[in-house]
Amino acid sequence: MEKKRRKRNLISFPISTAPCDILPVMLHSGPNFCWAGFWPAALHSSLAHDIGHVVRTHCPMQWKSWKVMPDEIKIEVRGQLSTNYNLEDLDEESLAYVNRLFGERYKQWKSDLHHHFQAFDDPQVALQEGCPKELEGREDSWAWLCAHFQAPDYVNKAQVNKGNRKKKTLLHHSGSRPFSYRMDAQRRGGSKFPEIDVFGDVYVRPGNELAESLHTTMVERSQLVLQESASQLPPETPIESVDPPQDARFQILTKTLDQTLGRRPGTYCRGMGNARQREP
Repeated sequence: MEKKRRKRNLISFPISTAPCDILPVMLHSGPNFCWAGFWPAALHSSLAHDIGHVVRTHCPMQWKSWKVMPDEIKIEVRGQLSTNYNLEDLDEESLAYVNRLFGERYKQWKSDLHHHFQAFDDPQVALQEGCPKELEGREDSWAWLCAHFQAPDYVNKAQVNKGNRKKKTLLHHSGSRPFSYRMDAQRRGGSKFPEIDVFGDVYVRPGNELAESLHTTMVERSQLVLQESASQLPPETPIESVDPPQDARFQILTKTLDQTLGRRPGTYCRGMGNARQREP
């Protein structure tokens, strides 16, 4: 007997109301950012939210990922945002960022649909009675997904991913807000070590002894750096007026994580998302 027969609306959020007729997409970059993003943060949040709504309500779900979807379908789906955003004539970097957001939301929605599919004991019942309300009128997408979710390659990959998630030693609680926005907020608030403060905000939670220990080590090392910098200044200089060397902040974080968790290959920096990358 299947666990659930009743159709349900998995997620339903309306597209956000724009403060003006059309919001332009703006590209933000700088020496402290190693990725293409949107500025201000409010626009990024609005765009990410609206892309999620469009993917759930208009996007055909008949491809393994957004990346392999035909370009003409992508253009049609992105066109659903034209009432609030001007996405015409985007440069290559901006288009890549918009596609990255679509890719993330497509992947998340597909994962939500997979969880819904797994709620049924019988795949045939899931196919016949489990189509979510968001896909009503697009039953061909649900039929494709039901077959896709049973394909041996997908089943094996899902099992591997499930095992990998259990092995994770650090879980962030940042939500969809990019790390770079959090770091910028810390800088505006006067933080001397924004990378370390962001790590504390998004990783440290009660009961997570590893994250707490790593953060404590980072803070202790940051104080030693401040004391070393203060020793180079007149004795009467208050510690609040001492600024650490810019590279020291990032080096403290990477050194602490590498010593405990090992260094990942490539330019990716564990604990920083896409906000900061190593030199190749």
